[in-house]
Amino acid sequence: MTSSLFDTINSLHYGALFALVGSQLFILHVLSGVRPPPGGLGLFTLYFLLALFAGATAAVTGLTEFSVPPSVPFIASLLSSSLLLLAGMSRSAVAGGRVLLGLLLAASSLGVLTLEPPHSAQVYAAGSTLLGGALAVLHAQRSWREHNAGDALVAVAGLILCLAMLESLRQLHTGTPQPFGGAAAALLGAAHVLIVLGYLAAVMLEQQAQLRRMNTLDPLTRLLNRRGLESALHVTLANAARHGQPTAAIMLNIDHMRQLNNNFGDGAGDRALQQVARCLEAECRASDAIARYDDDTFLAVLPNSTLDSARKLAERIQQHLATSGLHIDDHPIPLTVSLGVADTRADGSLEQLCADARRALTLAKHTGRNRVAAVEHKPVQISRNGRPA
Repeated sequence: MTSSLFDTINSLHYGALFALVGSQLFILHVLSGVRPPPGGLGLFTLYFLLALFAGATAAVTGLTEFSVPPSVPFIASLLSSSLLLLAGMSRSAVAGGRVLLGLLLAASSLGVLTLEPPHSAQVYAAGSTLLGGALAVLHAQRSWREHNAGDALVAVAGLILCLAMLESLRQLHTGTPQPFGGAAAALLGAAHVLIVLGYLAAVMLEQQAQLRRMNTLDPLTRLLNRRGLESALHVTLANAARHGQPTAAIMLNIDHMRQLNNNFGDGAGDRALQQVARCLEAECRASDAIARYDDDTFLAVLPNSTLDSARKLAERIQQHLATSGLHIDDHPIPLTVSLGVADTRADGSLEQLCADARRALTLAKHTGRNRVAAVEHKPVQISRNGRPA
């Protein structure tokens, strides 16, 4: 009966081991096809291989008569935990801490190699506890900052790793024959599974967020596109309507864009678009929503702004671009823009605001370009270089 139960447990152990290894290999295969590769993927792959090696050597020692020095799986496990921490630091763009991590790894490895049991095991468990705590703190901060549930799973795994090592230290203190078995082994297995699942979930969530950003950003200017503008202003305009705050808009169009492309190539047009985008970002407030509205047309929506303040901002933008111009191959090229300004009442919509701004822009272009026109619920005003036309 005992032999049958032991065989059953061994079968379950090997089955779970093969299932875990297979799932990890599948995850690595899936992630390797992601372009660009997720941050820290190479380090995570090394972590997986070293963790597998450490687990295999421990299993060989426990289940067969073949003897492996305890320092081998200890150092492999320390290295794998360090690589996992480095992978998290790479994904979090943490520049510092690598020297401290290297010193901790070197000191722990040296203690494992030079000290006699059980002191070498105590050094390994203490070093792993520190690495697990650092892993938990790093990924908890990243999960909070990025709102990524996958990083939260890795943070929980770091805490479980700490608990497993503390349990092993307790068993070492009491003289248990197998201090890394029982509850400690179960906790280590759970931590390993959570790390794999957490990393996969974190990467997939990051890819989804990147796709959402790509759907709302213009790739050339890195400004919002129309879809992104509507999403960004949905709550903003609702709050403005509820509190009766004014909202203004500036629609900008680059003058003679087709002529610029014909004379200097499409690259010149792209440079002009990027320069206008940077000018808008520099002149507008952080609370303003700026978008590439059409091929050579931009739209800036200004919450809590009056028509007069928006008109002054438009004139500054016009003068900024006219003064700076465009430089291609060290040759200065004039860059002028036409701008239409409009505002909306508390009950106005984004569609009506855009329509009024476009009407003002059309007026500015039809009256000679390189000027600002404003539309409000009284006669239209037109100015050129800050002066009434």
